[in-house]
Amino acid sequence: MKFLSVAVAALATAVASVSASTNFTIFEPWGETTWTAGKTGTVTWSASSDLLQSFCEIHLLTGNASDATFVTNFTANGNLIPCNYTKANLHPLPDYASGQYFIRIGPNGGATDNYAYSGFFKYVGNGTVLPEGETATTESTGATPATNVTEGSA
Repeated sequence: MKFLSVAVAALATAVASVSASTNFTIFEPWGETTWTAGKTGTVTWSASSDLLQSFCEIHLLTGNASDATFVTNFTANGNLIPCNYTKANLHPLPDYASGQYFIRIGPNGGATDNYAYSGFFKYVGNGTVLPEGETATTESTGATPATNVTEGSA
């Protein structure tokens, strides 16, 4: 029985690691990754050669994979990243509520059907910042802090 559980878990991981996109492979965040509000979150990927001259967006989502809730576009406001980079450090991470989140990455302005999605990972925060587009039903406890994106090397 224990072997069956391990085999099922391994199969689920293999299926989850297959992205909807053949243009990208996301390596991090994944599975055991934990992002903490106020710290740095790292996204690492590889992109197909046809996207090497493109700029990419990185989005944070939560909820289930078939009906995800958009949380934020880390690359908004002129922070697009060349797709040929392989790493982005996002800092400081906003204080979103603790829970399971995932990343999607794709070419700027492209259809999200062509984006790649990470697996779920743990996000630790107090929830003082709401996802984009949501408003507090009670008095807000804080403003949305700016998140800086620093790029990795090609």
